[in-house]
Amino acid sequence: MVYAYNLLTPYLSDDYAYLNEVRLAGSLWDLIKQQYGEYLSNSGRVVGQFNIRLSLSVSKQVFNVVNSAMFGALILLIYQNIRRRKKYDFLVLILVITFLWRFSVDFGQTILWICGACNYLWGSVFILGFFTFYRYFLEHADRIKRPALLAVGTFFFGLLAGWCNENTSGGGLLLALLFGANFFLQRRKEGKRAICPFLLTGLAGMCCGILGMVSAPGVRKRSATMSEGGYTGLVGLLSRTYKITVTVRELFFVLLAILVLVFVLLVLRRKLKSWRDVRGNESVLFAIAFAATAYALAIAPTPEDRAFFGAGVFLMIACIQGIVDAFDGELALRAVKYGFAGILCLWLFFTYVENLVNLARIYREENERIELIRAEKADPDGDGIVVIPNYREAFRNPYSNAHDSDLTDDKEYWINHFYEVYYDVGNITAIPRDEWNEKYGEGKGDE
Repeated sequence: MVYAYNLLTPYLSDDYAYLNEVRLAGSLWDLIKQQYGEYLSNSGRVVGQFNIRLSLSVSKQVFNVVNSAMFGALILLIYQNIRRRKKYDFLVLILVITFLWRFSVDFGQTILWICGACNYLWGSVFILGFFTFYRYFLEHADRIKRPALLAVGTFFFGLLAGWCNENTSGGGLLLALLFGANFFLQRRKEGKRAICPFLLTGLAGMCCGILGMVSAPGVRKRSATMSEGGYTGLVGLLSRTYKITVTVRELFFVLLAILVLVFVLLVLRRKLKSWRDVRGNESVLFAIAFAATAYALAIAPTPEDRAFFGAGVFLMIACIQGIVDAFDGELALRAVKYGFAGILCLWLFFTYVENLVNLARIYREENERIELIRAEKADPDGDGIVVIPNYREAFRNPYSNAHDSDLTDDKEYWINHFYEVYYDVGNITAIPRDEWNEKYGEGKGDE
């Protein structure tokens, strides 16, 4: 399903900026040098940004396959982190799939758009992959046969996970600390060895990765630029916290309502009757990680909605785990659980079909626009000035970033400039489709 959507997602927005750089690279070493330059000037996200360069240095079809596999990996990692399910729990798998399609933040930007997917989807896979690996050995500490080798491997896996995304990597570190603390307390209670080498090296690796990311010279330069004209100090922090609260409500209200219902049922069923139950409950721990990941963005100036993607993944895990724990036993509760999953499947069917067609329409329009640009470039009598139509508003949907990153009628607009450099033409502007049809087209109406 997601592979079909990947096929119908063209290069967009910042993809062209990186394409302009990547095509100047003649080797892998050149890509590494380009990434080092970005580390010094713009961003500390070495893992995500370098994956963008790798993805754009090969065919888009290769990225489509790899990105679809990453989406599948995220599904399986979320599934693997749900406890007290059946060995092969089809209901939980359905909940994971439908939750990702329904509740992922800015699906088109974070899962399908190359620049977004490499930073948010792939980054979440690396972070959750590390945590799943870490959690497995916390739960099977007595079976470890090569502790030194595991400690070294955990450090480098943690380093990779820590260097992915500022707030989501921080949320992953917090999860590792919370689960590690529960491991420590439980082992102390049982009179067993409470400190294992991998426990410390994993945390150290994540800390090193996060430190390497946030201390990048490019981060300081970018933050200084983005902070210009905004509130500073305590007032600025309070202002950003308020804005994040509003965004959390807009993005996650349904998930938060599900979580509240889950916690009420867990309390009524006496599954959260003691402090030990609370601190050991996975839904509680993932909910804490969600809150910390979301509100950590108050430190940064004006984050985009897509920055909340990792926080949303943690919240989905909290909800699905809570559904598994709270809606078992009585027939009525099980009926609600299965009915809810069925409704989500019904929603996904209609939404998927509708937006598959919308993506195909956008893909067709993008190809038409590219042909117009190439035709102008090939025309020996052309003046190098190209006017193309904007995407039709009727095709706007949450599974495409096309409309939010479209060209404009401003010849100085930054996205216009990316297209001009990539296609080597003098000037490109875009105007609404109806206006373009009237001036340049053949009067073809909307479909």
